Amino acid sequence: MLIEAEAAQESIDITRAIPCGTVRLTCPPALLHAHVGKMLAEFMALNPAVAIHLEAGNRIVDPVAERIDLAIRVRQPPIENSDLVMRVFSERRQCLAASPGLIKQYSLPKTPADLNNWPSLSHGTPQDEHVWLLRGPGQIQVSVRHRPKFISNDMLALRLAAIAGIGVVKLPAMFMGNELADGKLVEVLPEWKPNREIIHAVYPSRRGLLPSVRALLEFLAERYKTLDEN
Repeated sequence: MLIEAEAAQESIDITRAIPCGTVRLTCPPALLHAHVGKMLAEFMALNPAVAIHLEAGNRIVDPVAERIDLAIRVRQPPIENSDLVMRVFSERRQCLAASPGLIKQYSLPKTPADLNNWPSLSHGTPQDEHVWLLRGPGQIQVSVRHRPKFISNDMLALRLAAIAGIGVVKLPAMFMGNELADGKLVEVLPEWKPNREIIHAVYPSRRGLLPSVRALLEFLAERYKTLDEN
């Protein structure tokens, strides 16, 4: 009973506490530029006693060893198991897209197999084999092997290369929204969908979470509820 009472009092104290101090977090650059950067600015305007130390990067950090309060990540399911606590913010749709000029050159693909002869772009690092997994009508899943002409861990560089007609690319739909809307890029094989990605945060423990970290976590979760990642 005493332990339960202490835990209840701790919860009340944390809830009542005013967020203050420093929050250390990491976030992938593409996600930061798309949404999170604006969210952080809004959070700090609402919470002037909170300072944020942000590392923009794609590396996998160890929040415990590196004393990171929140690590914002994007992964395809299933998410790897770990001792960290995970808070899911949203899912985002990915799609294949190419420039009108490239489509004119190779003709609009009708099946995933038609992409085998297309030049491609790949997000990530060089692999022995590059494969796109696509799910189509009736939940049929196919693998499309491709040989990318350009490989990068920077989505902006890949988007620019796709606009220039260098190859077909798989990126989050929200990251190409303007280009798809104005015709600089065209979605190809829209009935064949790459796996969705999960936007989430990981942190060492729920218990003992600083009020500033808890407040930022809840703020990001609420803001992501208002976004359309489709």
